[in-house]
Amino acid sequence: MQVLECNPFFHVRPFSDLREMFRQSVSLYGNLPAFRFREDPKGEIIRRTYRELESDINALGTALLSLGLADKKVAIIGENGYRWSVSHLAVINGIGISVPLDRLLPEDEILALLERGSVSAVVFDGSFLPTMKAAHERFPDIHAFICMKPSKKAEDMRVLDFGEARFYRFEELLTSGRHALINGEESYINREIDPEQIASLLFTSGTTSQAKGVMLRNRNIAMDVVALAKVEKFKVGSRLLSILPLHHTFENTCGLIYPLYMGGCICVCDGLRYIQQNMEEYKINMIIGVPTLFESFYKKVIDSINKQNKMKTIRVMIKITRALRRVKIDLRRVVFKKIHKAFGGEFKIGICGAAPIDPEIITFFDDIGVHILQGYGLTETAPVIAGCNYKVFVPGTVGLPLGNISIAIDTDVDGQEGEILAKGPVIMQGYYQDPEATAAVFDKDGWFHTGDVGVIDPKSGCIKITGRLKSMIVLKSGKKVFPEEIEQLIMRYPFIKESMVFGDSEQDGDVTISAKFVFDPQILSREGISKEELVTRLDQVVKEINLQMPGFKSIRNYVYSFQELIKTTTQKVKRPSEIKRIQEALDRGKVKFRQFTGKNIDLLDSRCPIVPLEEVVSEDASNRETLNPSADPENRDD
Repeated sequence: MQVLECNPFFHVRPFSDLREMFRQSVSLYGNLPAFRFREDPKGEIIRRTYRELESDINALGTALLSLGLADKKVAIIGENGYRWSVSHLAVINGIGISVPLDRLLPEDEILALLERGSVSAVVFDGSFLPTMKAAHERFPDIHAFICMKPSKKAEDMRVLDFGEARFYRFEELLTSGRHALINGEESYINREIDPEQIASLLFTSGTTSQAKGVMLRNRNIAMDVVALAKVEKFKVGSRLLSILPLHHTFENTCGLIYPLYMGGCICVCDGLRYIQQNMEEYKINMIIGVPTLFESFYKKVIDSINKQNKMKTIRVMIKITRALRRVKIDLRRVVFKKIHKAFGGEFKIGICGAAPIDPEIITFFDDIGVHILQGYGLTETAPVIAGCNYKVFVPGTVGLPLGNISIAIDTDVDGQEGEILAKGPVIMQGYYQDPEATAAVFDKDGWFHTGDVGVIDPKSGCIKITGRLKSMIVLKSGKKVFPEEIEQLIMRYPFIKESMVFGDSEQDGDVTISAKFVFDPQILSREGISKEELVTRLDQVVKEINLQMPGFKSIRNYVYSFQELIKTTTQKVKRPSEIKRIQEALDRGKVKFRQFTGKNIDLLDSRCPIVPLEEVVSEDASNRETLNPSADPENRDD
């Protein structure tokens, strides 16, 4: 086993729990802006200082406590915003457990997670009122439904005015909480915080039945903030644009709690179409994002340079500024001032995670004076356990372990690939109501098994991610798909003997969810399914499966076979070998996967016995592009 640790680069102020951290920040940065946001993209910019934020948190927390929510779970669902942040901070700083939910989930999955999580209250955007009305009818144990921002529909307003239905308005609770505080109610302010208690319950990507509930202690999140601060310098007053969804721990820890610890100002993005506008008007210094975001920045810059026929000039200037940097003269932000102006003129740091990013993009931005720092972590690790910074900057790697965190490569020989293991105060308590899954990821020595494969770069000593041990599919957007959850749905159909779901890489770097189905002729005969009916039946199976999950998890390409999947002696599918076999067959047939979707891969595989054409299911299935409603690029969630 190769163990890697890193000494801190910076000294940080200590604290025992997240509430103490926040109160320290209020004391240090009280009148500085903590948030800047709009109620709508055309509205005026609203400013909230650290003291005003604390006042709103205490008011909401006091009101929630009066509703009988002490030590309860409170779900939050909606778009990024000030009210979302206040709700989350109020819960973790004195109420109980925050349960952030993905707003893009279908209604039935949202309802299932509310039930599974045993939540006692829900804070929601007005657009979710129909879903909340359904939850109100199904779950009498939910004490309160709190609308952050009601819609303007008269019907919705009537529901929210009906107090007996357990519906409340966010602003009304703030007002009632303030009145209680003025009258001397200090129960919320004085509530004890146990750092070892669960602060957040985060459901990972998956269908409802398969999604894992990650239990993060207050201390897990607090220590990850400390670890981040030990390796990354964040100037007081720096402005961060909040883009990624707050229900995900990457944005939650790094884009909400960490900036508040460091004295930053969180500027809420008005939407993806407004990113550049927001960067300009807020004078953004930092963005936390996934590779697709920074790739889009890169493409815009390159396209602009090419349109002006200035690529040769830019390359020359890059060579010159590189030479000057060797003698400690840095003129990048002066020489490339026009490029910086397009991003507001102050953009200096991008924190990239969730998926690998092309090292060439990182290098280009570094050459013009913007640091795109690649990090690594999981929801189970609160989330970041490794990252690059100003002093450790090696494109193509995820840097070194953060302070107080140990990372190991599970290998017998130093320098070889192995599973990435982690140990430290940031590691989750476990999976919610799933002791077996919890036990499966911790070994006897307390190491957490990430399921990812990595290696120590021999030149820099940094960690390089090389694969996914547990077959997790990572889309270009950073969204993660577990093939096992889709395979479980597939195997509910008795005429399918085996299946394998995997990610197929496109030329543009995108990844599509693909599948291979295996049939047993004897089963087909027993089920009375003719060869002519099989293709139609298979199309229907894929449609039904795709309708049960978010669009980004939809199966887009598939083939079928009558040959068993390649397995180990313990009957586990050897995914890399099987994927290689599929690709070799496609290469032999000189076709792309999407061109061959819905067809019999045995016809292209030399290792399969020759199958007479009359025994092969007809390949004339109609219009494969209409296989599922989410195939339209505008509906893709990746």
